[in-house]
Amino acid sequence: MTMNTRILLLLAVTICITVAQRPVSQRCLCRKVRNSFGAPNTVEDIQIYPPTPSCDRLEIIVSLKNGVQYCLDPSMKKVQRLLTRLMKKSSPPTVPTPIEAISNERSIDSADI
Repeated sequence: MTMNTRILLLLAVTICITVAQRPVSQRCLCRKVRNSFGAPNTVEDIQIYPPTPSCDRLEIIVSLKNGVQYCLDPSMKKVQRLLTRLMKKSSPPTVPTPIEAISNERSIDSADI
């Protein structure tokens, strides 16, 4: 090989290594988002992924009963209302339930220990 070929080969390898080692800035699941969603009775599952160091966006993935998946735009008012309803539905009631005091009428003596 000639000197020019060696230099070009070394340059190409250096560029490939540099590009491969660059951190990927976004590893989000949703590349595109929909501005609308279909009928609620066709929804199988809704997954909500909070922002992470690898993806700085909130992602909402809807899975339909027919296997199709799509992402919703979390900034839409309609989507925010849907999420609020889902959170209320899945969260336990906030009213505390009274607990009756239970007294232990049997005394413990050394024979029970």
